[in-house]
Amino acid sequence: MQSGLLVIDVGNTNTKIAVYKEQQMVYFWRVTTQRDMTAEEIWVVWSQLFKQSGFAYERLSGIIISSVVPPLMTAVREVCRTKLGIAPLELGPGLKTGLRIVTDQPAQVGADRIASAIAAIHLYGAPVIVIGLGTATTISVVNEHNEFIGGAILPGGVISAEALYERTAQLPSVNITSPQRFLTHDTASSMTYGIVNGIAGQVDGIVTRIIEEMALPFTVVASGGLSELISPESSTIQHTHPDLVLEGLRITWELNR
Repeated sequence: MQSGLLVIDVGNTNTKIAVYKEQQMVYFWRVTTQRDMTAEEIWVVWSQLFKQSGFAYERLSGIIISSVVPPLMTAVREVCRTKLGIAPLELGPGLKTGLRIVTDQPAQVGADRIASAIAAIHLYGAPVIVIGLGTATTISVVNEHNEFIGGAILPGGVISAEALYERTAQLPSVNITSPQRFLTHDTASSMTYGIVNGIAGQVDGIVTRIIEEMALPFTVVASGGLSELISPESSTIQHTHPDLVLEGLRITWELNR
């Protein structure tokens, strides 16, 4: 009996790994992305996670990957082929997705943005604006014809926190957490308040401009590791789906079976 579909999203900060049986996510792991890991090092981490969770990886039905970290992909492919016994499907040109990329340079659009847009049009319909709230903040616009037409990219919460710590003499390193609702009186809380509400304000401002410019009834969906923290502070985000990229990969696999 097959144990499911392995879905891998290699991000700048974290790599998300999930197993789907049909449309249900049954396993989920998150590991830190380390760009210089060898195939053997990756397998040590993955196999331990699988073993601890009781996941029978020997009977996988398939593997699909999206990545925004090209230097790591040779090792990831090797693990899939030699340890899991499956050549992975990689999100990219030539696959059926239900989404057309009509930007000036389609090859430069991140695989994570494509995957989340695929999921958004299948789950919420087009036109849709997808907000990726992770290491960077991305705003992706899909028009009423299921065409990815562009958007915006700006520093995300992780980048903002790191920049404040590294480029100042006295500001501390902070983890991004849910901010207090009112002005704060200590430095770390003030940083969190500023970062989270600042990103929410940026998102609202850009989304409002896009809606005014295009005059379309967009649905606005947020995804990514910080989506559940930032969405409540936003006035334009309507839905929050942290694992939209993984869902987009699952849908793409189904479309290409």
